Amino acid sequence: MKTWSVIVLSGGTNKRFGSDKSQALLNGITLLDHVLSFIPADIKTVIVGKDVFEQPSLGGPVAGIARGLQEVNTEYVAIAAVDMPYSSSLFPQLLEAIKNDVAMPVDSQGFKQPLCGIYRRDALLVALTKLGDVHGQSMRALCDLLIIDQVSVDAAALVDIDTPEDLITAHELN
Repeated sequence: MKTWSVIVLSGGTNKRFGSDKSQALLNGITLLDHVLSFIPADIKTVIVGKDVFEQPSLGGPVAGIARGLQEVNTEYVAIAAVDMPYSSSLFPQLLEAIKNDVAMPVDSQGFKQPLCGIYRRDALLVALTKLGDVHGQSMRALCDLLIIDQVSVDAAALVDIDTPEDLITAHELN
């Protein structure tokens, strides 16, 4: 049986959205609660931006992942972005598919989504060490250091809410 935990990235500047995305309502439920609703209750979940904070703050998703990793010690770590409310529903499928360093969803256009994936904790730690200072590092730079298992998924699970208009579109999808 694979042991896993979850890091939810909930910090950030929210510049394009204009307010705290984690508390935005989609069908009467906060985006954070949507993400959490797909995670089994017995799985340790760390919310970066609420439970723990990276130092210095606003270092980006790679810095958030590095901070969250300090709180978990399972073999596998799921990464979820708070602005992707349905992405955590893919975790069972990704956990089943992982063979290398990370199982990452890919939509029908071939777009890989690194902020919804199941990562081997040890591989993440090695990659983060190779990056050096994680503040401001890109997810692309991190992923370039990992062997990715691409998993085809329904694009609806990868809805990404970056702007108020994206939230309106997400409401219309349901």
